[in-house]
Amino acid sequence: MSNALQEREIALQRASTSEEKLTALNLLAEALCEVDPQRSLTFCEEAYQLARQLGDPENAVVALLNRAWAEYCKADYSSSFMSVQEGLRQARTHHFDVQEFDALTILGNNYIIIGNRADALQCFTEALTISKRLENPRRMATALSNIGQEYSKIGDYKEALNHYFQALDIMRSTSGQPIVLVNILLNITENMNSLQLSDEAITFALDSLQIAQRENYVVGEAMSLLNLGNAYNTKGDATNAEMYYEQALARIHEANAPIYEGSILQDRALFLLAQGNTAGALTNLLHALDILKGLDAKPEMADAHQHLARVYQQMGDFAAAFNQLEHYQELHEQVFNEQADNRQKTLQALYEVEKARLEAETQFNQNLRLQNEIQQSEKIIAELDAYADNVAHDLRNPIGVIVGFGGLIEMNLENTLDEDNLSHLKNLLAAADKMNDIVEALLTLARTRQEAIMPQVVNMPQVLDEALARVQPFATKRGARIVVEGTLPNAMGNDSWLEEAFVNYINNAIKYGGTPPVVTISAAAEANGFIRYRVHDNGQGVDAEAQRLLFRKFERLGQHKIEGHGLGLTIVKNIVEKLGGQIEVESSGIPGEGSTFSFTLRAPNTTADPYQP
Repeated sequence: MSNALQEREIALQRASTSEEKLTALNLLAEALCEVDPQRSLTFCEEAYQLARQLGDPENAVVALLNRAWAEYCKADYSSSFMSVQEGLRQARTHHFDVQEFDALTILGNNYIIIGNRADALQCFTEALTISKRLENPRRMATALSNIGQEYSKIGDYKEALNHYFQALDIMRSTSGQPIVLVNILLNITENMNSLQLSDEAITFALDSLQIAQRENYVVGEAMSLLNLGNAYNTKGDATNAEMYYEQALARIHEANAPIYEGSILQDRALFLLAQGNTAGALTNLLHALDILKGLDAKPEMADAHQHLARVYQQMGDFAAAFNQLEHYQELHEQVFNEQADNRQKTLQALYEVEKARLEAETQFNQNLRLQNEIQQSEKIIAELDAYADNVAHDLRNPIGVIVGFGGLIEMNLENTLDEDNLSHLKNLLAAADKMNDIVEALLTLARTRQEAIMPQVVNMPQVLDEALARVQPFATKRGARIVVEGTLPNAMGNDSWLEEAFVNYINNAIKYGGTPPVVTISAAAEANGFIRYRVHDNGQGVDAEAQRLLFRKFERLGQHKIEGHGLGLTIVKNIVEKLGGQIEVESSGIPGEGSTFSFTLRAPNTTADPYQP
């Protein structure tokens, strides 16, 4: 037991009044959250009940937030969500800024677990605002670091560095908290390495190393050495890279921090593999895997198996590579199922919390209850969208494995397989490619539903050129002729979204066009300040009954077999409506006369009201 923990145990034993006992209970519960969360929960409950008896709302909120963090550390995320939501509500009711900051920080971490990074970022941003109001440097640095980590996880390393440097400036102007300073420097170094700014990464890594050594912060020292190894590896200095990897392993071994040791071993293995030292890479990865198995660290174990597959592949041992991929797939599925279960429980907890709140408000104001119920329904839909987006992201890896190793089999066995088996293999690869197309379409659909956008003037001829370049291989395959009538006028929108809209419209026109397909693209201004963009095909047309079903998810234009997944028109509808426009289809239903799919966008420099049908 640490000295700090012992001191809090003694303080509880010596408490002579209920007020002293309450303070001691909360301090001890806080200290136990990460060390022994189950025991912490016992003290949290005792503190909460005592705070209510004493009429002490501030300590009651502290007890709730301690409970929320202990439940989080115990991986009981649905309970943590319920506790932190109640704690946040009470903190805001009583204007407890410090507790509101803590609640938002815990809530942000919970949102990360279910893959809702947008709400996590919003929580950390609100916490930053509160920390500035409190003029609390440590809390400001913590909030900035949390925001930086979120940007780093989505690959926006420059924006992450912006927040880390703000946190660094705050901590360097404040005495104390050297461990926090080291961790901020480590984050900066990792992002510098991700941007391949090796010289800058070396500078900050040496800074964090010096502070960690002075404070005898062994884990920080080891991770600083690892960052130096990665920086020199990026720089192409294999000698220094190997030296720092060795030093990092030696220090982390002394710290008895196995999860970090596993991470360092994997980074060193990848370095050795890049140097052509497959034997060394294999030794390090097997050692890392042994350590991670002892910790039951499934995500890290999955990474190790995936890296081992690369090593065995490079060694020419394809049987061993397949074996490692099977382990990777099994672990990845376990992690996915566990995360999905946590997300489902958390979403249910959120629903239950809001449902209880709405029911309590019913007796005061029925109209207010109905309004809040609508808002809650929208929130649940947003959460489910985020969940679907996360599931689609999780599907990318296994599909990539199928495509990658299917291609490997085809490359190595094409001349030895009989015609039937080779046909089966090609069908498998085609199915995997189609699965990948569906995943990408789902991700696009989720982005267009979730992302906020401020329309800007769009160069439509350029957007169309980009779209035509993307569809050209498919058009060539089908022998399609694409005609653009005149120059498309510019409009208010978003370049990448509108490129996606044109790609989907044109692809559909080619798929359902005549033989050969002829696609005509045109545009014309309308009297209401909007511009209508049209894509016409020469196909069989769409009858009135079928037109009513269009623009729904997974609906196709005909019953005959045509490759696709029925998401393209739904994506166009979401994009155009998000930009303030409207979609439309015109068709007589007579074979050969084809169909015209169109959408409207606001013309630049117009003050027209949004389009009304």
